[in-house]
Amino acid sequence: MRFEVLIPIFEEHLILIMKRLFFFFLISFFSYQLAAQTPVALDTVYLMSGRTVAGVVKDSTDEQLKILIPRKGNFKADFIDLDLVYSVKYSDSVETVFYRQDTLFGNYFTAQEVRYFMQGERDARRYYRCPAWSTGAFVAGFSGSLLGGINFALPFIAPFAYAGVTTAFRIKIKPGAVSNPNYLKYDTYLLGFEKEAKKHRIFRALIWGGAGMIAGIATSSIIASSSN
Repeated sequence: MRFEVLIPIFEEHLILIMKRLFFFFLISFFSYQLAAQTPVALDTVYLMSGRTVAGVVKDSTDEQLKILIPRKGNFKADFIDLDLVYSVKYSDSVETVFYRQDTLFGNYFTAQEVRYFMQGERDARRYYRCPAWSTGAFVAGFSGSLLGGINFALPFIAPFAYAGVTTAFRIKIKPGAVSNPNYLKYDTYLLGFEKEAKKHRIFRALIWGGAGMIAGIATSSIIASSSN
């Protein structure tokens, strides 16, 4: 058989092989994309801080809980100390409570009381707002900066002093600012709400107090420049 006759046969086989490889890679690509887009049922870990972590719980020991957390289309393994875990609610709605009441370790509340406490923390993070306290913090920071000529440290002291004063006042919980008004009859819910709300109020006071301080310093500089 002459060489010229073999060339078309070779080309035909090569094209056939390339077509098969193309379809193989095409199917593999779409299979991977389909698998990546397939939603994975996630478990929910309820922490003692009132926060939650979503992922796939693999197993647990006497000290730690292993969980796969979704990150950028993949899963990253992480470990959580069981002392920080209240419960795990699995994707099939079955919940396992890890918290145990034990006065020797400071766990004075029952599991149900702790559940109300954490719900209070979550509701405070979601619903509590303090615009009046934030406005007052801005005014305190601004005023302290304007009076900075009397005492150089005053502009920096004013925001922190105001934030400290806010802790002396109780948190007023409005029925419309909770996920369920019935929770208001439970003391541990109120404790959790107030604890988280005070943290939020102090944080906002420091932020707005700092903003007022910067605005006051800028205003003082403008006034000093104009007088000169």
